Amino acid sequence: MTERPISVGRLTKQIGDKLAGLGPLLVKGELSAPKVSSAGHFYATLKDANATISVVMWRSTMARHGPMPKEGAAVVVRGSLDVYGPRGSYQLIARRVEAQGQGDLAARFEAIKAQLQAEGLFDDNRKQDLPYLPRGLGIATAAGSAALADMLHGVQARFPSMPVFHAPCQVQGPGAAATIVAALQRLDAHPQVELIVLGRGGGSLEDLWAFNEEPVVRAIAACSTPVISAVGHESDTTLADLVADLRAKTPTAAIEEGLPEEAELRKQLSNAVADLHELITERLTRERKRLGALATHRALATPAFQIRLRRQRLGEHSRELQHLGQSRLDTARQRLQGLERYLALLDPRSRLAPHRRRLEERAVELAKAMQRRLGAAQQRLGAQAGRLDAYSPLGVIARGYSVVRDLNGEVVRHLNQAPAGTPIRARVEDGWLHATVDGNERRRLAEASDIYEV
Repeated sequence: MTERPISVGRLTKQIGDKLAGLGPLLVKGELSAPKVSSAGHFYATLKDANATISVVMWRSTMARHGPMPKEGAAVVVRGSLDVYGPRGSYQLIARRVEAQGQGDLAARFEAIKAQLQAEGLFDDNRKQDLPYLPRGLGIATAAGSAALADMLHGVQARFPSMPVFHAPCQVQGPGAAATIVAALQRLDAHPQVELIVLGRGGGSLEDLWAFNEEPVVRAIAACSTPVISAVGHESDTTLADLVADLRAKTPTAAIEEGLPEEAELRKQLSNAVADLHELITERLTRERKRLGALATHRALATPAFQIRLRRQRLGEHSRELQHLGQSRLDTARQRLQGLERYLALLDPRSRLAPHRRRLEERAVELAKAMQRRLGAAQQRLGAQAGRLDAYSPLGVIARGYSVVRDLNGEVVRHLNQAPAGTPIRARVEDGWLHATVDGNERRRLAEASDIYEV
């Protein structure tokens, strides 16, 4: 008999007919990755330790079913088998999904959570504040993953010059927990990393299970560097989210939470610099006016002016003394003349000698008084001359200060007044020093940085 091939579609139909003959079925297992499509159909995976099978419940059945069990629940699915032709895969068409208790992963999740919560690893008082502007950002996720691309794109958009250090690790499957722990430890020990983001995309409970492993949770808690957990999406919650210093909804949101906008910071810095320059200018103007007023004050005038002023006052005091002495002499002469006339009238020769002695004594007293007045004036002059020397700029220079001027005689106060090669003169105590400026050092802030792998 000649063999005749059949089409793939016919083969799939025959398989479907055979599978349909196995129903109705009651299948138990752990519910994983349940979701409802935009069309209203329910999709999930039913699994045990040995195998998995896709589960579908159509929208018409969903309308009569009621709430579905949560992910990780142990369930019994009532339905029949069918073949999905486009992929050639079989699936369980569910008419009823009934919860029978929690599955192994969900139970392990609650057990680990209870243990670590009792130790205080999830307490808010042990969480660290994030740095406002970290020196470097560490990222622990899979190399070449969409999560890494999203985070790098976020860094480029918010802070392009931020140094990024990527520690590749496995985020799913056997051995993933050990690689995550190693990546966290490398980033925590890096001297430039001041913020760590631990992230990956969403997935089912088993896909994200590495982030529920006890070693990973303890490694996050042990980090001295603040850690942001960005595992899965907003609806996914792992133990890494609970122990981290901050939980972000998505990897992209983690970058938004951890980094400020560089353009806004530079704008704020520019405004602050402008305000500072304005304040400095106002202060310099005010101090220049004050200095100008002090420069014209008589207490800070030149020594020659002060000496002339003191000499003028000394001359005035001398003239006052002379006038006072002359006045007293004139008075004495007048009295003497009066006495002479009186004596001439009375001719009291016997009383002449005592009056003459008294006159001589008065003359001596007058001369002494004039000497005392003159001596006191000279002492005041000496004291004021000493204070003048104390205020003299030459006295300040003698104490170790100097005044720097250019060849035009202008005082050099700022570096930009004397660029490299400018000849200058410095006034010291016993003369002038002549020199040439060697150079001025300037620094430039680096504008960008690279991404390094650690």
